[in-house]
Amino acid sequence: MTLRRTSRLFSLVLLPVFLLMGGPEGAHAQDATQDTTAVTLQGRVVDAETGAPLPQANLRVADTYRGTITNADGQYTLALDSLPVTVVVRYVGYESVRRRLTADTSPRQTFRLTPSTVQMEEVRVTGSGNPGETIMRRVIENKQAWWPALKSYSVEAYNRFTLASDTTIAAVAESQTTAFWDAERGTREVVRSQRGTANLNQIVDGALPAAATVLNLYRDNVEVFGNRLVGVTHPDALDYYDFTLDTTRAINGRQAFRIEVEPESRLSSTFRGTVTVLDSTYALLEATLRPTASLSTSRLFKGVDLSFEQQFSNFGGPYWLPVDFRARRTLDVQLSALVSFSDIRIQQVSRLSGYQVNEPVPDSLYGTEEDETAVRADSTVGIQALSGLQSDTLRGGGPFVPYSRAERAAYTRIDSTDTIGDAFELGGLVGWLQDLGLGGEDGLSIGGDLGEDDEAESDTTDGDGDGAAASLVDVEGGLPILRYNRVEGGHFGLRLDLDIGPLAVRGQGGYNTGPSGPTQWSYGGRATLPLGDDTNLSARYRYGIEPRYRARSRVVPVWARLTNSLWTLAGEPEYYDYHGNERMRLSLRHAVSDPDATLALQLRNERHFSVGKATDYNVFGRAITQPPNPSVAEGWLRSVAVTATLGTRGLLGILPITRVEASVEYSDPDVAASDFDFTRVEAVADARIETFFQRRFRPNALDLRVDAGASFGDAPLQRFGVIEASPQPYTPFGALRTLDDRPYQGEHHAALFWEHNFRTVPFELIGWTAPVNQDIEVILHGGHGHTWIGGDAEERLSQRGILLRTADGFHHELGLSINGLLYDTLRLDVTKRLDASGLSVGVSVLRFL
Repeated sequence: MTLRRTSRLFSLVLLPVFLLMGGPEGAHAQDATQDTTAVTLQGRVVDAETGAPLPQANLRVADTYRGTITNADGQYTLALDSLPVTVVVRYVGYESVRRRLTADTSPRQTFRLTPSTVQMEEVRVTGSGNPGETIMRRVIENKQAWWPALKSYSVEAYNRFTLASDTTIAAVAESQTTAFWDAERGTREVVRSQRGTANLNQIVDGALPAAATVLNLYRDNVEVFGNRLVGVTHPDALDYYDFTLDTTRAINGRQAFRIEVEPESRLSSTFRGTVTVLDSTYALLEATLRPTASLSTSRLFKGVDLSFEQQFSNFGGPYWLPVDFRARRTLDVQLSALVSFSDIRIQQVSRLSGYQVNEPVPDSLYGTEEDETAVRADSTVGIQALSGLQSDTLRGGGPFVPYSRAERAAYTRIDSTDTIGDAFELGGLVGWLQDLGLGGEDGLSIGGDLGEDDEAESDTTDGDGDGAAASLVDVEGGLPILRYNRVEGGHFGLRLDLDIGPLAVRGQGGYNTGPSGPTQWSYGGRATLPLGDDTNLSARYRYGIEPRYRARSRVVPVWARLTNSLWTLAGEPEYYDYHGNERMRLSLRHAVSDPDATLALQLRNERHFSVGKATDYNVFGRAITQPPNPSVAEGWLRSVAVTATLGTRGLLGILPITRVEASVEYSDPDVAASDFDFTRVEAVADARIETFFQRRFRPNALDLRVDAGASFGDAPLQRFGVIEASPQPYTPFGALRTLDDRPYQGEHHAALFWEHNFRTVPFELIGWTAPVNQDIEVILHGGHGHTWIGGDAEERLSQRGILLRTADGFHHELGLSINGLLYDTLRLDVTKRLDASGLSVGVSVLRFL
């Protein structure tokens, strides 16, 4: 793997990080605008006694919603629209400073704040019991008095992300936006200007949202990485938290209570940390919080360390609103044992100023139901380099929180030839191979074509260039296709994809080492022509040997063919039976976005013929005789098929699957001169039901699959339904795990599969942190199925010497799995068939497959 491919992989890892950091609302970019200011105030805020800088000190223009904060070195910039004004500087534990500024005042001002403390014995809290609980009860009650009246606001937001490794800053990105919040419709943003280090144009092609990534820690529910955490001012917060009064400080002669926050239960989706409460008004002044260990994240992240800091002000009015947001995120990224990266550190600083409260928000920003991230309005709203820009503005558009020394150095050091991936060490098997100098731009695809129906589309993009110079004919492919089975022997093939204008063409061919005669070769192709945004017409032709039954539970047919190849080469009984097929199919497919549905009509013209076993070879030289390959009823099968799909495809264990697919195939000799007379109906339905801990990003969930089919008339063997088995050691969802080598087959079939993923909760309950930290999950699962063959069909098969595996009554099984072993690579299954003796033990490699 080259550095360029490493950078692409890192970008794919980084994308969900930014998608998950903010809330669920979208951001919309519009034309950038330029602000003009009378003067920009600059300087520092320091301790009057020691001269030490006061980081995150709050500066506000009196009687307005405008202000800013200091950086880690106590430095600030503050735009003033007009003079004279009074600037108020606040820092908890210090006396506030008010300073009148006129046209004669220097634009560089240092504010020196005097410490002010209050002893614990001076604290007076009315109420009984825990004083921390009493104070927070008052905070919650007071919030309920003013929060319902807060209907909307707009705010000027500045945001800066600093992306770093353990040793260096990899990139800096900034943006200024006007954010609009509506209590009913959520958040939208108008991106005014943005910039970043020169290397960001490799991964950022749109507008960078600001306020959409800022959490409001005053809210009842706070979205963190897809988790809905209970806020410290939630109406039921006293049921979720222990609040303990730690100490008091002073601000402007009033007490400020510092309260420690701890969760009542280690399983709840909550925070821990501290909050500071102003007495008499009982409002939050600041919060320093971290999500608890119960935080659930994507399986990409083996470790997540998050901390948030935020200050609040009422700006002289009734509403307490955020004035800043500071976050530190450290992510340990690992994609199973194959790929990992050194720790990714993302530091965020945001400043919110210029609130307009309960003013109408633009309806045009809420004119779409799509949840977009930020989008670019034109080329002027893009990532700009620092050169040519004033040091204290974004394209002259306004002030921001000053850089740290390291951030300013990064702007100078990083150029467009640097890639973000260069800053992060690649680990895992891929990183080890790269250190050895192995790997390249192109990989080897092992497994085969897309299987019986060849319906799955495989879209490939180059990834280089901007697409502006696309030619009439684009050629991709040259991808090897390798597989092995007892009928074809070794298969060596090649696939080539071409785009001829709007027409997508695929061609493939291969050589089989096992058979002799015409079936030594396989070849075919397809062409797809879009007839509109949601409709396409495709034609397919293929000649060769293919599996007689599908393997839906293997996620994609390519994966099924690969695992079967490895298993057969190891000398174990092969899973599939095969038949020869020369087929031509014409398909018309139409998709609908709302609801998510697809309807496909297909005309099929196929010549089926029998093929025999060609080899018993295995790489270990074992004395194994593979089973014979059953013959099929030969002839022309001409039919029409209709398939309807409703819902999302998803990916088990990664994305939820909620989907129903139903198909009907009809073949009639009187209509199309077919040699077969039958109707086949099939349906499969998948659903996910969230059960426990629904506030988590990955709550406990029950996955269900119902798979059923029925044949009417004289369906040939190659159109029988199957209930899939689990060739050891591979045990996927949607297959009977105690059915070891061959599937159940029949004219009719019905099966139910389920598994309940308890995630890490069982280990959390007993306080065992090691498997929790490794994201080891506990799964309870089961399978139930039955197949039927009518008497006439059974007699026809018997006359040809074909004996199929069918279920003798219903097959029932129950099992337990430990998931995420060996760096999220393996899943260990132990399954018991309830109507038979013995246990089945299996392993799923790349656990989500």
